This record gives sequence, structure tokens and C-alpha cells, in this order.
Amino acid sequence: MLSVTGNYQSLGLSTLQNTALSTRLERLSSGLRINRAADDSAGLQISNRLASEENSYTQLNRNLNDGISYAQIAEGGLQESAAILQRMRQLAIQSQNGINKVSDRAALDKEFQQLKNALNGIAYNTEAFNRLPLVDDSDLLSANVPSLSSTFTNGVTQNMTSGLRSIAYIPAGSTNIQINVNDNGANDDIQVFTVNGKHLVGTPLSSSTWNGNGISDSASIESTFFLPTNGYEPSASYDDSNLLTSGSATIDGNSISFTGDQNASGNLNETLTIASNAQPLIISVIGSGAFNVTASWTSLGNEGGPTFTLGPLDITATNKLGVGTDFIELGKTPATLADLGVDGTSIQNESNAESALEQIDSVLKSVSESRAFYGAKMNQMASAIRNNTIGFENISRAHSQITDADFASETALLTQAQIVEQASISVRAQAKSSDEQVLGLLSQLTK
Repeated sequence: MLSVTGNYQSLGLSTLQNTALSTRLERLSSGLRINRAADDSAGLQISNRLASEENSYTQLNRNLNDGISYAQIAEGGLQESAAILQRMRQLAIQSQNGINKVSDRAALDKEFQQLKNALNGIAYNTEAFNRLPLVDDSDLLSANVPSLSSTFTNGVTQNMTSGLRSIAYIPAGSTNIQINVNDNGANDDIQVFTVNGKHLVGTPLSSSTWNGNGISDSASIESTFFLPTNGYEPSASYDDSNLLTSGSATIDGNSISFTGDQNASGNLNETLTIASNAQPLIISVIGSGAFNVTASWTSLGNEGGPTFTLGPLDITATNKLGVGTDFIELGKTPATLADLGVDGTSIQNESNAESALEQIDSVLKSVSESRAFYGAKMNQMASAIRNNTIGFENISRAHSQITDADFASETALLTQAQIVEQASISVRAQAKSSDEQVLGLLSQLTK
């Protein structure tokens, strides 16, 4: 029976086929089975939770790698300390040899003392993540150089002793500071530094003022003076490119005037004026005597010297973070001269050399134990990384099974949908041809 009607069922079926085809194409192009909540609401919820765990494992491994880096830096510092101690031990044994004269032992002791300074420098310059793992917290707590207002009373003269130390910290943003020193002929000199080691005011390292304190070049000042105990950053390096020995200058935003040594009635007077400072500054009076000093100021900036994070370091090791076993603690291993107990040692005679040898042997054992501690912690963190990696792989696999598209299945379904679509087009074309034939017959009958 021939008839002319709308093929609405065919059109509805075509819409469904187009939807299925679009879904297959979307999954294949994105690689995901779930592209919206409607695709699988329960699966989406589960996959989001698994994705959160994946991200946690990734961050945990980053934390652990940072912890390994921290331990490697600390262990590297201890390794250098051990090498220096071995050389000190060798010198102590050499000094015990009866063939040495007094002058020979003095020469040996000179190197011995320099090695001690280097040992201290390593402890204070081994910095990891704003921490000093080889410096005890008590050393850091007492290390902050007092501010100008803590050291001095505004406008009041007081007597102090010079030496290789910092006497005051001037916070950035201070104004109209004046410091007058009368050293009573001892030739004590004012020195001004930034916390990162830039020498702004004072005398060059070649002067007798510095040489009398065992400093003659950048290496010696960095290892013996640029320490957190004196207010300096662990990475401080000596720079005298803008050193002001007298006169006025503005250096890196610091407006400074300095008279230099002024001989008056046998006394040596110096006057330092800081109109303003854009950086924190450290004031020292280097020498080997006593001096009278008067400090005055209009205002001081936000007080407080450079600080370092105290206490042990806790590295997150698991995805739970509920109990102590979920953390790996990296305690400090102090290795300064005072902590190691070799600050007062010398090898100027056989007795002192023998005593120093005993102390060095004890210290070497302690340093070896500290290195073993860091080695064990690195192995522990590496094991935690491997464990977390396994957990990450398992979670990632489960997440993938829920969210990722099955390319083989989706490709087969896409091919099926395309075949059905082509067949549908062919059938609709034939149906359209039949309608046209009916219309043609009707047209002939009406003629």
C-alpha cells in the first residue's frame, strides 16, 4: 500500500543514533569515560576521592625528597668537618714528635687554629631550607645581635671593649643615627656591614686592625666573622666594592657619613652618621682595646635581626598524618667548636697536643655517628618514597579503571553506531523515494 506520511519514528531513531555517536566521539577524544556527572554519578564521586589521594601521594614524595636534600646538605657539611678534623689530628700527632722546636710547634698550631675557625665556619654556613642543622638552637637564640636601643641608651656615653664581634644591629628604616667612638689611642675602628657581608664603612682587611684579629682576606673573614652569632646570614660573602673609609656616600639606599680616624690629643676619634638606611646594618668596633662610645638616633625601624627556624624538622611520610609514625623527624646535630668541645684546644706543646688528640678522636666518633644518623634518615625517607610510589600506582590504576575510556570498546561501539547511521541514511533515502513515486502517480491522475 502506497501512502504519503511523515517518517517520525525514523527521525526519533536517528536522534538516538546521533546521541550515541556523539558520546562515543566525546569519550574517544577526551580519553575519559566520565566527562560529566550524568555519565556516572557514583563513579564520579569515587574518582574524585581517588584523585585527591593521588595528589596527596605526589606531594608526600616531594616533601620526602626535600627531606633527603636537607639530610644530604647536613651530611655534606659533616663530611667536610670530618676531613678537617682528620687534618687537625694529623697536626696534633706531628706536634707530639719530640724533634720539633718551639717555633715548629707554633707554626703547626697556627694551622691548627685556622682549621678550628674553618670548622666553625662550616657549621654556621651549612644552611638548608632556612635552617642550620649543624648549629644548636641555644646558639641561635643567643646569636641575634642586640639592636641599637638594646646596646645603647640614646645620647649616653658608655665604655665597651673591642674585638672580633658585632655590638649592635640597626634595623632598616632608621633615621639620624650618630655613633662617636673615642678609643683612647688603641686604634679600635668602626665597621659597618650589611647582613649579607657587604662592607660599607670602616678599614680594609689589609689594615692592622683586622690583621691583629687574625683576618687578612675574604676567606678568613667569611669563616671566622660572618657567622649567625654575629648577625650575618649563612650565605654572607665579603664585598668591599663600595667601602667608605672617610667622607659621605649613598650606598644601596644607605645615606652614610664617616670621619675616619681623627687624632685629637693622642686619642683616636671616629664619628659615623647614618641619615637613613634602606637595609639592616651591623655595627662592629674591631680592635683589641677599650673605647668610649656615644650613640644617638631620631628613630629606629622595625627591630629584630636575621632569624632561622628552630627545632627539629618533621617530614611527612604517609597519607594519614594521625600519629607520630606518620612523620620522620630530622633532629639537629650540632657541630660548632663549642658543641664539639674543641674550642680551647691547641698543640703548642706535647701535653696540649696529646690532650687535643684525645678530644679530636672523641669528636670524630661523634661526627661519624651524626653522619650515620643522616644516612639512616635518608634510607628511611627513600623507603617511604618507594612505599608511597606503590600506593600511588595502585590508586592511579583504580582511578584509571573508573574514569578512563576503554578505547577498544568505544572504538567498536563507534564503528557500530556509524554503520547503523549509514544504514539509517540509506533507508530514509529509500522511504523518501517511495513518497516521491506516490506523489508522481497522483500528479498524473489529476491531469
